[in-house]
Amino acid sequence: MTANTRWRLRHWWHQVGRPQRLALLVGVLVTLARLCLIGKGTMAFVDESRYVNAMLGLRALSEGHGQEFLRYINSMGARPGDGIWRAIPGLGQALLLLVFDLNPNAPPSLQVPQAFNVLIVSLNALLLYHIYRRFFSVGLALVGLALYSSLVNTNLYLRHLLPYDHSLFFFFLALTVLLRPKTTANLKLQAVVGILAGLSYAIYPGYFMGPILLLAVALLAELDTARSSLSAALKPAAVQLAGLLVVLLGFEGLARLGHTSYWASSRYIATTVTQGSFAEGFSFIGSYFWQVEGWLGISLLLLFGVGVGLSWRAGLTASSGTQRILVHLLTVGFLTWLGYALAVQVAHKLVFYGRTLHFFVPIIIMGALVTLRALGRAKGARAWLYLGIGGVVLAHFGIFLAGYLSIDYPCDVAYHAGIYDYPQIATSQVSVCNKHLMAYRLFGPRLRSQLAQKHPTSTFQLLNFAYLYPVSCYQPAHLRPGKVVADVPYFMKYPAYQFEGHSARERAILQNHEVDFQIVANGN
Repeated sequence: MTANTRWRLRHWWHQVGRPQRLALLVGVLVTLARLCLIGKGTMAFVDESRYVNAMLGLRALSEGHGQEFLRYINSMGARPGDGIWRAIPGLGQALLLLVFDLNPNAPPSLQVPQAFNVLIVSLNALLLYHIYRRFFSVGLALVGLALYSSLVNTNLYLRHLLPYDHSLFFFFLALTVLLRPKTTANLKLQAVVGILAGLSYAIYPGYFMGPILLLAVALLAELDTARSSLSAALKPAAVQLAGLLVVLLGFEGLARLGHTSYWASSRYIATTVTQGSFAEGFSFIGSYFWQVEGWLGISLLLLFGVGVGLSWRAGLTASSGTQRILVHLLTVGFLTWLGYALAVQVAHKLVFYGRTLHFFVPIIIMGALVTLRALGRAKGARAWLYLGIGGVVLAHFGIFLAGYLSIDYPCDVAYHAGIYDYPQIATSQVSVCNKHLMAYRLFGPRLRSQLAQKHPTSTFQLLNFAYLYPVSCYQPAHLRPGKVVADVPYFMKYPAYQFEGHSARERAILQNHEVDFQIVANGN
């Protein structure tokens, strides 16, 4: 590092305020804590197997098979953007395979995409700070960031090869651009917003609420300020929509080149969002925040409700364009949740998951910050408020770390017991308590070098080595005589995981009864 570079860094460090410096140091510590959490947990959920298709597509592309690559990325459940985006950590895994001959399906190699998750979550936090800073003071924006970073829902997916945070990354980018001053009047920036929204949707279509929210906020903001005709006011939203469609049509064209259809796969996936309960359209959010986040979660919901009311009242007389945009954002966010809840409770077309709330959490915190801003206006109250919230989020994050570190997952336990790859899993007996229960064997596919190998003789019996769905029973399955080499609680005992597709009855079974994962070595 040159002397000039060192001087610039020192100058920047002294230029930023003390709160930002403290926040930066805390952010580094939080990132290090998150890195300590990785190393296990991959392939615990069925959807993570789609990551394998992305890796197979990357291999096909490296071998010059373009159509095979397109087929693979379009076999990821209407997530072709995720298939391309995952090439970034995939290249890291490919390097480990070439240099160290490390199996990409093994937990040590899968730490690469997990570390990529940590990077994206950290970038999301930076983008979210800029979004909050658009409406609030430095102190309040940092409080919002601290609240967001401490939640279980924010950190739950770090270990898993799932697209939720990656989709949010592009949504936050789009929202950051949209909230820039005079963006609504700049058609080029509106096109950029639409393109970013399209990428977010192509990575994870479950966050279809994102493009809707961006379009609605752009439309309302322009209607607020438009001094010309209605058609002129609609133009920015129309340009944003055009940018979105360009991305989606581009992915449809790529799918056609691979002899499939992005549109058809999207329509099919839309009919499969039904693993859960239609009875929890309105109650799901309360149940989740109470059982997963505890008092902090319930407090955030209450603060959000009050904040929405305060913003509406202030918005009636607000002359500031920034304040009115905040009102639009909170209102559209609330109405988007309400529409989703109606689609669950009344139309029976969707269900809620913890990952669905993952999209709404930043908006909930934004509404809570409106309330905290009002509370902090009392003389001498702000410092105590910030100090109290700091203690709460520190304790909450610490409790999360302790609980998350203690979780063990079937694939990792099997790996440490000497079961290293697909052939051993394929020939081991998997037992569950109900023969009708869907028992997905979650372990990466065999490598090409293993295709010609004969399966080894089965030496293990695996109990509950699967993603168990639906959970309809809890009595233990019959185990053959032998040595128990592993006995750990089933990972779905962790409350936050139970909201990923299980009904209230199924969650009660997981909470109230012992469901263990066991490996038994044959006695012969």
